[in-house]
Amino acid sequence: MSASVRERPWAWAAALLAIYVIGVLPSLGQSLLESHAFRQTQTAYTAVVYAERGIDLLRPPLPILGPPGIIPLEFPLFQAAAAVLMQAGVGADLAVRLTGLAAFLGTAVALYALARRLVSPTAAIAALAAFLFNGHAWVYGRASLIEYLAAGSGVAFLYFSMRSMDGEGNRHWALAFVAGSVATLVKITTGGFYLLPALALRGRDGRWGFQSLRVWGLVGGAAAIGLGWSAYAQAVRAETPAAVFLSFQNQPAWLFGTLSQRLDLAEWRVPLVAMLMLTGSGLVVWAPLAVLQARRTARSPFALSIVAVAAGTPLILFNLYAVHDYYFAAVAPLVAIGIGLGIDWLLAHRTRRWAKRTMVGLTGAWLATIIGLFGSWSIIYGTPPDEERALRIATFIAERSEPADWVIQRGLGWNPSFLYYARRKGIAVPDHSGFQDTSTIDLDEILADPQLGPEITCEPVGRCTVEGG
Repeated sequence: MSASVRERPWAWAAALLAIYVIGVLPSLGQSLLESHAFRQTQTAYTAVVYAERGIDLLRPPLPILGPPGIIPLEFPLFQAAAAVLMQAGVGADLAVRLTGLAAFLGTAVALYALARRLVSPTAAIAALAAFLFNGHAWVYGRASLIEYLAAGSGVAFLYFSMRSMDGEGNRHWALAFVAGSVATLVKITTGGFYLLPALALRGRDGRWGFQSLRVWGLVGGAAAIGLGWSAYAQAVRAETPAAVFLSFQNQPAWLFGTLSQRLDLAEWRVPLVAMLMLTGSGLVVWAPLAVLQARRTARSPFALSIVAVAAGTPLILFNLYAVHDYYFAAVAPLVAIGIGLGIDWLLAHRTRRWAKRTMVGLTGAWLATIIGLFGSWSIIYGTPPDEERALRIATFIAERSEPADWVIQRGLGWNPSFLYYARRKGIAVPDHSGFQDTSTIDLDEILADPQLGPEITCEPVGRCTVEGG
């Protein structure tokens, strides 16, 4: 296989991508309710309104927290792309899934291109395979999520930055700037970390990235664009009273968590399962092998920084990663590169018995992980367990309201799934039991707005009643 990979590397990469697409293809018609429905439908709702009313990137519509229904979070490039598909006649759920799949495949291509400049051809293919064939990728690589657009842009930033530092022309500097800007605009908590390894690149002239004004221009420029959008987005969100809990002032605990949270073993369940998926239960082996190989590569500081970002990002933004496993899409490409580094270390020692046994053991562990976690990724092939209840609630809301109404949705927390499938504007009343601080929201004053109504209260089991309107 090694000789064949060296002769036709992109053919092997294309074959792996095709296998992935064939594998997830039957799931593309699934509703957006199989995993993290609140986030998938939140993303899709903006795309739906774009398709109906036109695309406005600076004031993205999200009518789920009351009037005026403009709640910019990430820069809505993903939603705009999905809206174009909807305008071409593609169904809403399928359009956002296709957009998510395209972003995932783009990330895979960027990952493989970057890996080819860091590791051997065989290890690059192995890194690509590790990225594609794990339970996490199987679920979220075709989901209505912005994660891979941000991560893929971050990987592309590193790839083009490397080529720019290697003296391959200003074109690659410009491409790096665009990719880095997209990464920080779409999701600064992802893109911001991807900027850092560029500072550890060493150019053909022997200068380090942190010594280069051109690299600082890339890093500083992309960071400034992302931070500028974040500040602007908060100012626009302030127009919606019920969105106050999304302000910067309420975000530190939500982003970083607490020390006691890190010391609570129960809080590590989601990160542990996600890392089991991404590394085939081999994290304790892949991590040291990646570091050993990174230290002996020609681009040692850069390779080590990639490993450090993969490990450090979830630890810094601990609460985000402890609450939502889809956040691990942000570091999944870097984890795969770490596996590629580990493969190169094992290949360099393949004549030794322990190396052969380690490779066999890691392969067996990967297969065992896929089989053992079958229940967590096979959900993409069936009807989501919550679908019947969610669609029943959405039908109730649609039948007891008019398209022009601003429905008050109580009892279900801040979950736009029901409003999305009802195709209704409204306010999904936040509760105080979640992970973000909603105590500063004056709900009595907000809900007294005469343009809000009818008021629909639903029990978790799906029984709903109309309180007024």
